[in-house]
Amino acid sequence: MNILVTAPFSEPFRLRLRTAAEKYGCNICFGIDSSRLASADIIIGDVTAEQAELCSNLKWLQITSSGADKYTYGKHIPENVIITNVTGSFGDGISEYIIGTILAAFRGLFTYRKNQENCVWEDIHTERLIYGSRALILGCGDIGSKTAVKLRSFGAETVGIRKNIRPADGFDSICGMDMLDRELPLADIVIGCLPKTPLTYHLLDKRRIALMKSDALLVNVGRGTLIDTDALTEALSGGHLFGAILDVFEQEPLTPDSPLWTMNNVLITPHISGPSFGHSPHTEKLITDICEENIGRYMNGEPLINTVPSDLGYAYSGSLT
Repeated sequence: MNILVTAPFSEPFRLRLRTAAEKYGCNICFGIDSSRLASADIIIGDVTAEQAELCSNLKWLQITSSGADKYTYGKHIPENVIITNVTGSFGDGISEYIIGTILAAFRGLFTYRKNQENCVWEDIHTERLIYGSRALILGCGDIGSKTAVKLRSFGAETVGIRKNIRPADGFDSICGMDMLDRELPLADIVIGCLPKTPLTYHLLDKRRIALMKSDALLVNVGRGTLIDTDALTEALSGGHLFGAILDVFEQEPLTPDSPLWTMNNVLITPHISGPSFGHSPHTEKLITDICEENIGRYMNGEPLINTVPSDLGYAYSGSLT
């Protein structure tokens, strides 16, 4: 059995994968070239559509991200290939990003930073607190749940939205998708943690953005397709919403002519809320844990964890995660 690792694991984690593979007599290689793609039974990492065409022997693709939509909807991986992801690896890092950016926005730190650059001493009279706010989190999986736990520690009320109602850590209450219109006007903070699926495409459209409080803060760390970008831009330009924190976009990179770049109440980051390879040893360890366990499961003929059905873009757990 030939295993090809295309993800840029650092050496300590390469050693763990090598040890796991050799335990079962597998050949394991790191890096990517045409000959390795053609002979790979298992790939750990990502492949482009062009590279996938060379994977004539592929049986299992273990991607090292959470979103698998480009494989399930792009259809450049044959349907008989098992796809698994690393859902559960990014909640710690992304939830800290969410908390940090909300605090910065509410306390006016972006404005104070600009004032510092211009040697301006000015109290901008920020009064927003997480304490006492109502946070609506779209998606109650690893990211949503860990965000809810942190927000509750600040004294926020946390409400989750998911496809199938079931308990999750950190939430005061959880509602079905049919309750979204009822919950949006009540939320001070709206956080998008959803994957890309037909159900979530433009879930926050012009009508639903208009339902939100005029002073609500919108955060999106899931997929950019959750929000109708034109509708959000129009709402922000018209003074509707306190602001937006955006790490993901419908088109990435965000085009230079987007009005969002120059809005003072918008924070734009380049899809970095979930630090992994080369950034966060903790996240890389969690990714390796899943890959290592799945190697053992695959070789022993056991069910793999985080299997992604071909008609979904995320590992199915009975809910939108």
